[in-house]
Amino acid sequence: MAEPLKSHFGADVPGTIATMVAAVHPEFPSRAFVRDALLGYEALELMPRGRHIARALHRHLPQDYPRAVAILVASAEQPVARTVGSGMGGFLFMPHMFFIAEYGLPHFEPSMRALHALTQRFTAEFAIRPFLQHDMARTLARLEQWSTDRSEHVRRLVSEGTRPRLPWAPRLPQFQRDPQPVLRLLE
Repeated sequence: MAEPLKSHFGADVPGTIATMVAAVHPEFPSRAFVRDALLGYEALELMPRGRHIARALHRHLPQDYPRAVAILVASAEQPVARTVGSGMGGFLFMPHMFFIAEYGLPHFEPSMRALHALTQRFTAEFAIRPFLQHDMARTLARLEQWSTDRSEHVRRLVSEGTRPRLPWAPRLPQFQRDPQPVLRLLE
């Protein structure tokens, strides 16, 4: 029987993220963050683990969202992060995406910059969906710009993030009823 996906997102992940964040934000309380992130961690499945770490990040990063998300983006540039390549390695950035999806809606521009940067490390197709539900016109306009981006990862975000029925993600009923806005992006 295959190993559960959550086993590839083990108890070492919060420590790795703490190292990355502390490298660009020395005031980050790494030990407290790791302790917090590991509370109840083992019982969680893959996606809930990502959300759990995102919430711990929120409790330990600066409360100013634009500053906090800039720290997360900068942390993704750390050597420990760059060694993360194919396979499950990119999942290291899943909590970053949940952080943006959960706390970034009132901060459209910093969130879009972060999603653009981070989707090149781990897909932002789940994180873009709350923005589509919250401010569809503005988000679709940004996705239209990104549909011709030179990065295939950004272009993939456009197509996958707007799928009405994306596995593991909430549905986008507005595109189930009327797929025209999405079709324009895919042409």
